[in-house]
Amino acid sequence: VLDAARTMRENHISAVLVFDETENLRGLISERDLVQTIVRFPDDVANVPVHQIMTTELISCRPSDPVVETLDLMNNHHIRHMLVTEGKKPVAMISIREFDYATKLLQKDAHTDELTGLHNRRYFMEMLDKEFERYKRFGAPLSIAMLDLDKFKAINDEYGHQGGDQVLITMAKLLLGELRAYDIVGRLGGEEFAIVFPNTSIHDARLACYRLMSAIRGYVLVTDQGPIKFTASFGLICATPQAKSSNSLLHHADKLLYEAKASGRNRLVIDHSQQAASETKKEAQKG
Repeated sequence: VLDAARTMRENHISAVLVFDETENLRGLISERDLVQTIVRFPDDVANVPVHQIMTTELISCRPSDPVVETLDLMNNHHIRHMLVTEGKKPVAMISIREFDYATKLLQKDAHTDELTGLHNRRYFMEMLDKEFERYKRFGAPLSIAMLDLDKFKAINDEYGHQGGDQVLITMAKLLLGELRAYDIVGRLGGEEFAIVFPNTSIHDARLACYRLMSAIRGYVLVTDQGPIKFTASFGLICATPQAKSSNSLLHHADKLLYEAKASGRNRLVIDHSQQAASETKKEAQKG
């Protein structure tokens, strides 16, 4: 047993197949088998032979079997490792750990914008829905910003789509670098991004947006086609009891964004009524 445990540890594997002298498959020993052995024989583990604790009734699958069926089979038989065979010959072994890892990768692909690594539009909207429901239940402030790169078509025309892609990737890095870990940022499409500021007043979200604008405005992206400077326009709102849905909030922020574009770009436009209410509240608190 100790030899099997040493082999598993040195090779960073969670199970090994057991063959006899004639190379016939006899069984499998796993980490769980080793743990159970230590519990059963705490004072004599070194002398326990592998054949005494190994699993001999092995369930197997074929390389062509559907993943879902294989996972169901493992769950139904409460096993963490399954032998993969072609004919009667073992060719591999698959574990629940590998399924978990593959599932996480698939979920990441489904939730992530391929170019920037930010949340994609679908997943961002799911997260926004959750934060809006939390706001409706508990009343903690919730702010939402829409932002758009200014004159992005001109960047593509001058530096090519490769240069444009580099700007989008840099924009994503700047956003992640300036935002808090629990802020939610997504690329909604093209050069358009959005941010959810959970538990954040419009006053504090405004400061965050100004900090972002300053970081974006001051950055120079060095490319093979030459240095690129770029700016962004922002629209910012805070959720109110009158808001009917998360979509309506995002639509409102989008209207403010286009107001920022129309009034000269490279600026932030806030819902004026919300801004005035926030400032009045702060003045009252000071008094």
